[in-house]
Amino acid sequence: MKSRFLFVALMLLCSVATATAQTSKGFVVGTVADQNGAGIPNAAVKITNVTTGVVRDTVADSNGSYRLDAVDPGIYKLEASGQGFKTAKVDRVEVNAAQTVNVSLHLEIGSPNEEVVVTTSNEVVVQNTDGTRVNTLGEREIRDLPVQGLNPVNLVFTLPGVADVGGANGPAGGFVQGTEFSINGLRPRANNQLIDGLDNNDNSITGQVYQPTVRDAYSQVTVLGGDYSAEFGRAGGAVVNVITRSGSNQFHGSAYDIIHNAAFDALTPGQKAQSGLTAVPQYTQNTFGFSFGGPILKNKLFFFGTYQGDLFRAGSVVGRAIVPTAAGFNQLRARLCLKSQIS
Repeated sequence: MKSRFLFVALMLLCSVATATAQTSKGFVVGTVADQNGAGIPNAAVKITNVTTGVVRDTVADSNGSYRLDAVDPGIYKLEASGQGFKTAKVDRVEVNAAQTVNVSLHLEIGSPNEEVVVTTSNEVVVQNTDGTRVNTLGEREIRDLPVQGLNPVNLVFTLPGVADVGGANGPAGGFVQGTEFSINGLRPRANNQLIDGLDNNDNSITGQVYQPTVRDAYSQVTVLGGDYSAEFGRAGGAVVNVITRSGSNQFHGSAYDIIHNAAFDALTPGQKAQSGLTAVPQYTQNTFGFSFGGPILKNKLFFFGTYQGDLFRAGSVVGRAIVPTAAGFNQLRARLCLKSQIS
């Protein structure tokens, strides 16, 4: 019985790893060639994550082409070497979720112990390996830009082709949950909401089941706008993937307190005419939290955690109450008695 339980747990873990690899990982491809442009067969290619020290390696094929799949998003150092050639290194390669970065290197003749460092890689900014239209909202945008409701998916409205269709009045044909939008004119229900590649769709009313509103818990939001490959499946609209943060070889953390209040608010004409308010309703809302992460085993095992709380305080307001006159009360009683006699 115990062995069966362990087998089932292992299978579930493998299935989760497979699912997240589809949309939460990146790809590094390229060609290793000599100075004349001829591919170097069996060239050794290695990438090293700058923050975690995790190493991925592969060997180029007979044409000098290489490919690394399911690469965690992050900043990497890349090096390539071949027999009879100097080792070439690229000091910075940025990998984002669901995107392919192309890094091709030309090796110089010499000893593999000699190194040639390329400070700026020739990675292709325009996606040229497939037709996918991808936009990435990074950690800086999530942290520094004002985000409605602290849901980083709201930043999609800064991207081209995205429109706010509203709730019941939009083409979704009903109320929506959390952030929803139309991309390239398609229905919001056609969007696929993910967190780390796992399903986060509310199948009843569309939108997100879980609202990712913890400010410092996410590293990027990847939006696939169309023409993506069949592996992403399900959606005819956008594929929106929220990527969570993780630990690294360095201890790191943050603390914050986001304050909302009515200090600079003014009474609107509607509040004055309909509610009879003589002062602005006062409130103070504090959204506070912290995050902390670091290594457990250097280059192998890391931890990261975050907490967020919300405190809301509202004061009393000065207004006037409108009550019926004695004649008005008599009319109300007469109507209520007439209604009860009819029923």
